[in-house]
Amino acid sequence: MDTALFVGLAHRSALKRRMDVVAHNIANMSTAAFNKERSVFRQHLIDAPGAAGTVGGKIATVMDHGVVRNLEAGTMIPTSNPLDIFINGRAYLSVQGGDGQTVYTRNGRMTLDSERNLTLLSGEKILDENGQAIQFDEDDIDISIATDGSISTNNGERGKLGIVSFANEQNMKRRGNSLYETDQAPQPPENMTEFSIRQKAYEGSNVNPIESMVEMIDVMRAYERASKQSGGIEEMRKDSLNRLAQVK
Repeated sequence: MDTALFVGLAHRSALKRRMDVVAHNIANMSTAAFNKERSVFRQHLIDAPGAAGTVGGKIATVMDHGVVRNLEAGTMIPTSNPLDIFINGRAYLSVQGGDGQTVYTRNGRMTLDSERNLTLLSGEKILDENGQAIQFDEDDIDISIATDGSISTNNGERGKLGIVSFANEQNMKRRGNSLYETDQAPQPPENMTEFSIRQKAYEGSNVNPIESMVEMIDVMRAYERASKQSGGIEEMRKDSLNRLAQVK
């Protein structure tokens, strides 16, 4: 393949990947506790062809290296629901995933299911500090969640939220839009310097819609420029071949 066309193709492929990430951010700007992401690319050097099959130096192209999550907390959104919580500090709720495995989230929008288990709005059961589901009796009212995650009602204590933290949050794999899984050993919140729970609030997405729309426009314009440049190179090559064909 022509070297210039190859480099142009790699550039457009990287821009497409960046556009996918930006679009995903925008689609989830209303998702509770969603962390926006950005694409990370790295330079890749390839051998440039030289005369008679020799190497004529190096050509720099681009490779997709992955995505990085922005770990800044989203906006705290007040509610009237006593089951909603906002986690202040880099910690996560322990929940039971659909496959029975323990996964983690900062999404504090909660409710009670038909069996009066404390769950996320999406149905995953909230786990306590011992990894057990948190269940309420029929006559439990006045549910209160303390700053340390302790839960109490008019009938007394109902357990404590399973709040944990991790040494490397970037290594946590996203499952859905606000759940994460990891092989890391969870750390108790006692190891955190700053940690507290606020009742009747939850964390919104940290996506800035204006910034994301501006970034999307920039990527679209960059892709258009790259496409025009590749088209220009192809036209130059065709013109050169036509000129050579006319040489006698």
